[in-house]
Amino acid sequence: EPEPCGLRTHMGDCPSHSSHGPLASPMHRLASVGRTGRWLVHGLASELTSNLLPGRAAPPPLSPSQGGLAVVTGATGGIGEEVCRGLAERGFEVCCAARDRRRGEALAASIREGGGCAFYVDLDLEERRPAERLARVLRGRRVRLLVNNAGSMGGSVGATLRVNLCAPASLAVALWPRLGAEGRVVNVGSSSHLRAAGVSLSATDAAIDRGLRAYAQSKLGLMHVSLLLRAASAASGGPAVRDCHPGVVWTPMLRRQLGAPLCRLLEASGASRRLFRTPQQGAATVLWAALSDEGHGGGGGVRAWRSEYFVDCRRDDAAASPESRDLAAARQSWRWLVEAEPELARRAAAERGLARAIAEAEANSRQTG
Repeated sequence: EPEPCGLRTHMGDCPSHSSHGPLASPMHRLASVGRTGRWLVHGLASELTSNLLPGRAAPPPLSPSQGGLAVVTGATGGIGEEVCRGLAERGFEVCCAARDRRRGEALAASIREGGGCAFYVDLDLEERRPAERLARVLRGRRVRLLVNNAGSMGGSVGATLRVNLCAPASLAVALWPRLGAEGRVVNVGSSSHLRAAGVSLSATDAAIDRGLRAYAQSKLGLMHVSLLLRAASAASGGPAVRDCHPGVVWTPMLRRQLGAPLCRLLEASGASRRLFRTPQQGAATVLWAALSDEGHGGGGGVRAWRSEYFVDCRRDDAAASPESRDLAAARQSWRWLVEAEPELARRAAAERGLARAIAEAEANSRQTG
């Protein structure tokens, strides 16, 4: 029986699964230090400096959308709420998907009171098969836009990987047939992906992700999913798939990670306003990736779909790591996903165009090196 999407499901030949354990070689440890330095310089330091500059809250204007159904996960978080409101203002019917029923229903009601169209869906991405639950609720409706915004930081290794990587991958594959050529998938990422070389940790690991390795790996893994989906779209005329990084944003998730004492100090000193973006400012880049035509339809070939990465309300593929554009590494992440989420393999295999395109991408990567 052919393996799903033309990709092997075992992990034995995956370098990323043998280079991060307690017996990691000095070379691997040195490479890890180098990637952390890359993130500190080109990620965190660059972003904090950018936040200090004037005009950061002035994204390019977006023309009104033609509307349609938009699904936004993590809708009740700081960025997610602003994305939902921004999409509703541009004519979308917004599915506010989140696990906090009270806040989710209040958000949808607030959007409707303002003249928009929205409804709430109870969706906990830590539960088993969240994609099936969402698909049942939507009942075959056409989807114009999927924004995988929900995220987890500082919890267990397994929960971080399931929420940040397994769930959005499953949602994208489950909704793939409903998106069509006019649809769009936006995966909300982080510059933390610059710290990672691949996905090597376990989705069942209950240990706390204290060093945020799982967070970094999950964000790189999601970019690998985007890469494979873009390959599928290029081959079969599917939806556009984009990654974006909203910047360092003063969100509830970040505040939980920093801790109450430090947050009080940052707020009292005014540093929280100067160093960090507001959720609305962070959401501007997500909306830009979701709605702009920048870089869309830029021709065929491998280079056209290797990366679509948005930061600061513009496309900036150079800000993404070389690892995020590596098809060999993306295939390894796919194998990891297939092992962690067997249902994902079945869904992808059932979508013949997607399975064929990913298999062709694998062959193409061997030819192009």
